[in-house]
Amino acid sequence: MRLHILHVAPSSLLVVLLAVAPTVATATDVVLEKAPPLTVREAPAYPQNLARYHLGADVKAAPQSVPLSRLQLSSKNEDQNVAEAALLCDDPTTGYQLHVGATTVLVSLANIENVESLAFQDQGAQGELEIALSNADLPASSPQWRSAGKTSIADGAFVTKIGPDEAKYVRLSFKVTKPGRIAALGIYATPALSDFTMPRPSKVSFEEESTSFALINFNFSELHARARALYASSGDLTQANNMLDDQPATSYQFAPGDATPTAIIDLGQERSLARLSAVYATQLGSIDFYVLRSLPENQSDDSASRNSDMQPVANVSQPATLSASLNLSQTTLASLKPVGSVVSTGEGRAAVDFPQVTGRYVMLKWHPASASKTPFSIAQVAAFGPRKRTFVAARDAKEGKAILDNKQIPAEGPEAAAPEEGPAPGLPPVPPFTFIPQVPPQVAPTSP
Repeated sequence: MRLHILHVAPSSLLVVLLAVAPTVATATDVVLEKAPPLTVREAPAYPQNLARYHLGADVKAAPQSVPLSRLQLSSKNEDQNVAEAALLCDDPTTGYQLHVGATTVLVSLANIENVESLAFQDQGAQGELEIALSNADLPASSPQWRSAGKTSIADGAFVTKIGPDEAKYVRLSFKVTKPGRIAALGIYATPALSDFTMPRPSKVSFEEESTSFALINFNFSELHARARALYASSGDLTQANNMLDDQPATSYQFAPGDATPTAIIDLGQERSLARLSAVYATQLGSIDFYVLRSLPENQSDDSASRNSDMQPVANVSQPATLSASLNLSQTTLASLKPVGSVVSTGEGRAAVDFPQVTGRYVMLKWHPASASKTPFSIAQVAAFGPRKRTFVAARDAKEGKAILDNKQIPAEGPEAAAPEEGPAPGLPPVPPFTFIPQVPPQVAPTSP
């Protein structure tokens, strides 16, 4: 749709904009294009976030540390959490409040890693941040910490390089002059293909089972959990997986003229879900969340028949014969019931909780409040199951079982299995007797 610039009086400007702006609900179909599969060459762009509880990380704050049991989830657009545990959970909409003054956050990783970068989403906080690394568990005030940089922080996505350098402990020393919140903390090691072919085992502790913690501890819609961006209504589809990379500084950008930005995510297999959340552009509008067992039929309202060139996808594997485009008619969209909707007033984040539902696909559909030349973007999408399902998955991984069944992983990337270690060789059996060689005495030769 082309907008014409009109020279009118300021009092009439609003009327003109309303006249040329598209309505929120249009009578057109939504056409989605298929994203290309993730390749080996793209793996370095998606390092795994090691600052996660399910990977064995832990966090403490000073001078005041709030126990994990007091973790509060964000609801709709609100977030009043003060527990630092939010920084290591998988929900990007649940943040940690930073007050004016000095605050130290100590993050311990499961193992010594070759850490390379650090990132988080800052909303409103301003001040300075000093980063330090250590291989040993040191007091926060110890002079033995190795400095990894000092910089200022401000509203928006924060990313800084801290390596490559070996470390197990990361100290974040904030000096805040304006209060705010941070979320989606990420500490990333040097990217490795093994993070995709041999996922790291889960190391969750079950000593303190908080209901909120259990719900948002493991994100099913993350690249390293074998989720993939499947369809999007516009934009550079080679970047669609930016929605699932657990990196707050990367996002997927739709085309500026897209009236209803829409994306479909494949979780790789059916999941029992109870919460969806997303971080996106700070624009006015509303967002609908859907959980689908199968993809909608590829058809239009004016189709002479209901036959489709793409049948619903089985929940075993994703065939390579998926249609290159998916046409969602208004009739099809009307038949889909969202699990939740959120009206956004500029916060740039939303989360919905709903009764447990099973599905393989997550769809997000954005409705802008008015026409805008600024393209809409999604930085992160997260999908969570109910408490029992989350802990069972984590416990299985802790016992050496894969969180995802390898038989159900989409065959679009390398699927090499890790070699299994065989039993240690046993010691040879003890001989039944000891053999002592006997040397016969030598007889002196007789003279002739």
